[in-house]
Amino acid sequence: MKKRIISTYFSVYINENEVVLHYANSKELAQEFQFKLEEDAQRFYHACLDIEKSIENLSGPKKEVTHNQWVKQTLSGVDFEYTEYQ
Repeated sequence: MKKRIISTYFSVYINENEVVLHYANSKELAQEFQFKLEEDAQRFYHACLDIEKSIENLSGPKKEVTHNQWVKQTLSGVDFEYTEYQ
């Protein structure tokens, strides 16, 4: 199952066990998360979307930083591999 969501400051893409994040104003081209379980990828993808809704009242630059910090906190205890593209 492939899905892609694009907002004003980030995009998130999911394909089976892979989730890719891109922030509009970051130095990284993309952040790739490869999960061992497809269920973990689905949970992470939905967490990215839920976090976006919860911080919608923050100013633009703060949204990216806050979203990225909160997203990474959701990964505690999850088995995944991380690749950052510059």
